[in-house]
Amino acid sequence: MSDFQNLTPEQVTKHLLHEQASLTAYAYAVTHNYHLAEDVFQDVCVKAVSQCDHFDSLEHLSNWFRTSSRNHAITLIRSKEGRYVGLSPEMLATMEGEWAKTNTAGDYRSEALNGCLEHLPAKSQKIMAMRYQENRSGEEIAEFMGTKVDSAYQAITRIHRALRDCVGQRLRMEP
Repeated sequence: MSDFQNLTPEQVTKHLLHEQASLTAYAYAVTHNYHLAEDVFQDVCVKAVSQCDHFDSLEHLSNWFRTSSRNHAITLIRSKEGRYVGLSPEMLATMEGEWAKTNTAGDYRSEALNGCLEHLPAKSQKIMAMRYQENRSGEEIAEFMGTKVDSAYQAITRIHRALRDCVGQRLRMEP
C-alpha cells in the first residue's frame, strides 16, 4: 500500500483551471505566442488528466505541468520552425523555480490586469490584443491606427502606463 493518495481527475481539472492564467503565462514566456501558449495549456491539461494517478499533490502537479509545458512548447516550435530560439535551458529551469514561489501573488495581479484591460477604451483594447495576442508588429498596429510607427509605439507606451497605474491602484485596494 502506498503512503500517498493520488489525485483524482476532478482534483486535477479543478486545480489546472484555477491556475490557468499562471500556467498559460508560463507557456507564453516560453513560446512568445499567445495562441501557441493556449494550445500548449490545453494539450498538457489533457495529458495531466489522463495521468492523474501519477500525481501525489497539487504542488507535484503544478511542477510537472510547467516542465511538460516547456518541453511540449519547445517541441511544437521546433516542428514548425525547425529550431527553438528562446530562453536557454538554464534560464527556463530558473524561471520554473521562481514561478512556483510567486504563483499566488500572480493571481491577484492577473485579476487586476484583466479588470483594468476591460476598462480600457475599445481602440486601446484592440491595440493590446493585436500586440500581445496576435503578435502583430508595430508597423501593423500603426497601419490599424492610421499613424506612423513611432506614434503606434507611443500609444502602446501610454496604454502600458495606464495599465500599470490601474493595476497598482487595484492591488493597493486588496485586503
